[in-house]
Amino acid sequence: MSKPQISRRTFLRWLALSGIGAGILVIHYNTRDVGLGNFLRWMLRAQVRRFNPASVVALGSCSSYQEDILSHLRSLWDQANMPDLSGKRVLIKTNMIDAIEGHPTVTNTRVVVALVDLLSELGVGEITVGEGSAFRRDTYAVAEAVGLIAELNARQVSFVDLNYDNPRPVPVKDGWLRRSTKLWLPESVLEADYIVSVPKMKTHHWTGVTLSLKNLFGLIPGSRYGWPKNMLHINSIQASILGIYTVVPPVLAVIDGIVGMEGDGPLFGTPVEHGVLVVSSDPVAADIICTGLMGFNYENIPHLSIAAWAGLWKSAHIETVGIDPASLTRKYRPPPSLQ
Repeated sequence: MSKPQISRRTFLRWLALSGIGAGILVIHYNTRDVGLGNFLRWMLRAQVRRFNPASVVALGSCSSYQEDILSHLRSLWDQANMPDLSGKRVLIKTNMIDAIEGHPTVTNTRVVVALVDLLSELGVGEITVGEGSAFRRDTYAVAEAVGLIAELNARQVSFVDLNYDNPRPVPVKDGWLRRSTKLWLPESVLEADYIVSVPKMKTHHWTGVTLSLKNLFGLIPGSRYGWPKNMLHINSIQASILGIYTVVPPVLAVIDGIVGMEGDGPLFGTPVEHGVLVVSSDPVAADIICTGLMGFNYENIPHLSIAAWAGLWKSAHIETVGIDPASLTRKYRPPPSLQ
């Protein structure tokens, strides 16, 4: 199934934005903030993407964490035409803001370890699992509480708390971070060849949804930026998400929607028995499709709408493979920001 990435509404928004020069670009951005050169570069990049092959997003049905998740991921990985990772260093970025009983806040451990096993099968040179909780939590303790540490130890795979992992500066790109020319990132992030973002599919009270792009916020060291990464919230959380995406190693997406979260996410929402797994080499495309699977319009999710017209996807078209998206679509109760 093929779906155009750019809707008529977004295209008209481009035209409007092009004509207002130094007026509002999006959210808190204007051409004076990002520079006219960056603005024009985004527009050109987005146009070039229209001629690239379609971004493939593989959708699978998985009704329970008791199923053979490794087999599901193996099939989806093949369908999504994922890159060859043999011999590469891969950081799995799980989603563990906090462990709260009765609320599906974290990426399920069975999904994470199934991905570890799949990457081992694929001949990945080094696998690390990491997270930097957005709140002042002991991330390792959260990982222990959900059984992840025991599973990783059995596989001799390291877990790293990215909040304290020897941060180093890298130059920012395209004016996403208005108050700084550099972004501090953990050593484990900078030394990886690829990052696999493995979020829990859920709503978020500030960004609308938590999916593979929003999950990258946990790469940022709290020891440098505070909790909940306050300095980047001041910059604008939407722009910061995209600024992070532009400077980290290539990001792949594996999204845990077997049980999602609706309503007051990312901490206190309620479970949704959704039964879906998603795999893609294009996280922007994956997030746009998943937003639709949750019953929302991606154009109402600021960081996804910005990513679309700024050309941060790999293609202006998305091809879904596997299960028909219509059969996997649910209607999530929105967070306050989308009501």
